[in-house]
Amino acid sequence: MTVTVYVYDDTHTVIVNTSANQGSTTMYDKTIKLYQGIDNTVKFALKDNDRNAVDLTNLTVTFNIFDATTNESILARPLTVTNATKGLAQLNLPASAIDNVAGTFYNYSLYTTNASSEQQVVFTDLNEAAKGTLEVVEGIASNPRETEQITFESSNPNFTKQNLGKSATGETWYYSSAVSGASERNLTSATHTIALYSDGFDGDFIVEGSMESTANTTSHTEWFHIKLDGESNDYVSLTNATTIASYNFTSMAKWIRVIYLPTAPADIGKITKVLVRN
Repeated sequence: MTVTVYVYDDTHTVIVNTSANQGSTTMYDKTIKLYQGIDNTVKFALKDNDRNAVDLTNLTVTFNIFDATTNESILARPLTVTNATKGLAQLNLPASAIDNVAGTFYNYSLYTTNASSEQQVVFTDLNEAAKGTLEVVEGIASNPRETEQITFESSNPNFTKQNLGKSATGETWYYSSAVSGASERNLTSATHTIALYSDGFDGDFIVEGSMESTANTTSHTEWFHIKLDGESNDYVSLTNATTIASYNFTSMAKWIRVIYLPTAPADIGKITKVLVRN
């Protein structure tokens, strides 16, 4: 059996508004597709309203991707000019640039900057639309997620928390560093896996999340509990455990950390490692 496949050399034409004349024929923008797991090249031809090439000499063209709902910036990159007098430039995007971007639809925009730092919007069609549509497509090639390690620093001050686990008195909890919850990745899939390595640990631990722009591990009011899948309580109790305990959870948190409550001073430091994969 012979299967025919196609390779498209697609160039997107965009408009720099240099005259009042809109030309005789309307030109519409096309959806840009970026494919995860491979390097992407997107070519652009910059035209004026009369469809003449815009000279890109001494101009920088910047390409932006942003969330279609929140307008949050996802990515910004300068284009590489391939032929200045013909108005040709291209986006060269390595696979790693969109590893953590969810596969869905976004908006994109472009603007030029001249030698005097003056900026000008680039339109995606002759109707002067300032933004176009872009789709990130998953599953084209293998794209493993990075595993992040949470650490416990002995210098971290501890804090008192309400009674949650085994302790019947005021509880002194130990908290970890914070790692990214990959909220930008999880726009359509908010699942996470955490693995906790313990060496004879007896006590309780809780996974916490924060929505703040910066992870402030010392401001404990900025963190909320995340219940792990299959657990009835926010906390998980381990009894003299030497194990690798693996759990899944769902969260849109921007940051993730772990806090733990040792049953006795001898249990401090017996959570040896925590790994998170988003």
